[in-house]
Amino acid sequence: MYPFAMASSTPQGSRPALPSVRRATEADVRSLAALWALAFPGERSAEERARGLREGGAWGGIENCWVATTGSRLDGAFRTLPLVMHLLGRPVPTLGLAAVAVAPHARRRGLGAHLCRAALRIGRDRGDLLAALYPFRTDFYARLGFALAGELHRYRFPPEALPAFDGVDRVYACDDPLATLPSLYETLLPSSHGLVKRSSKRWEAVLAASPLAFGIHGRGGASPEGTPRGYLLGSLRKLPRGAGREFRVTEFLAADRDSYRAGLGWLSAQRDAWRQVTLDALPGEQLHGLLTHPQLAGTSNARVLWFPSATILRGPMVRILDTGGLLERLQPARGTVLDLEDSEVPENRGRWEVATDGSAGVRRTGEPGPDALHIADASALLAAGRFPGLELPRPGFSPLLGLPDFRLLDDF
Repeated sequence: MYPFAMASSTPQGSRPALPSVRRATEADVRSLAALWALAFPGERSAEERARGLREGGAWGGIENCWVATTGSRLDGAFRTLPLVMHLLGRPVPTLGLAAVAVAPHARRRGLGAHLCRAALRIGRDRGDLLAALYPFRTDFYARLGFALAGELHRYRFPPEALPAFDGVDRVYACDDPLATLPSLYETLLPSSHGLVKRSSKRWEAVLAASPLAFGIHGRGGASPEGTPRGYLLGSLRKLPRGAGREFRVTEFLAADRDSYRAGLGWLSAQRDAWRQVTLDALPGEQLHGLLTHPQLAGTSNARVLWFPSATILRGPMVRILDTGGLLERLQPARGTVLDLEDSEVPENRGRWEVATDGSAGVRRTGEPGPDALHIADASALLAAGRFPGLELPRPGFSPLLGLPDFRLLDDF
């Protein structure tokens, strides 16, 4: 049981006591599935959710679910997914906080924050160094120490707007993507900043949602049977008013710049297959510099100095859970000193120092100074590659395509 108290300015006794949090059991499956179907409409039905909890889905089953109850009544729930995120190329045990939901009868009592605080403690207690989530309200999670991590630029354009880079003949449809793409993805993790390790069930879910898979092969001896150097995943949809089809690129990863350009050249060559491409690019890709006319599809052509070019996507938020453990894992520069404030996880609060004499270890040496970073600000710097002692570029880490941008492909 995790009987956390809620920090609140409301006088004690003016609200019902908050329930303890416990691990979910098989007896909770039906009520859990019903709560999540109500809280997240338009997604999976209660029946589908119940089946996934019993059988285990892409993110596991009932074993990573937690509930808050009053008697036999379900008040709220959440999931604590055991992720491994690669930060600066290093694997970091990460709490994936997901499906935070409060039943209608239990709202406006601070239960949502109560559940999140319980999740942070659960993650830290099991050894997670970081927490990640997709927020329903960024301000709510920012108060709990989370910070937005990275961004994507969503472009919509006709295929011919891309340059006709060579290498089109090195892109093949994957007959069995489950047999080839996971191993490629694994090789790219040590060069990534934000990608998470995937289970076979997670890969099955990814490929089911993106049924079109193409491998990008290297120069010389390229064949559809060989190991690719990159891949494209996507799906097709019909455009309104009979305007043709759109190819929505859901994942585009490449091990090197040559394979990346071959993938773009292949997209450019598909102008007879679909009339529009939607592609989410990292800021560092500078895709607007490659498009012949990077104006957002469907926007006005009025004579103005500025025009809409792409939609900025924000979403994942991250939070440091265990400062000492994270510094040990990421190995910042010797002599690094970090002052932190953290009201939610007091073990993070203090002055942290990395040894200067070559000895191992990171120590908390005292109280934080007057210019201490709030944990959310420190988490934002970590995602941006500007964390004290870990600034990019740094020795031993060569990011994909030379781009240090944070990228989390998986949603949960």
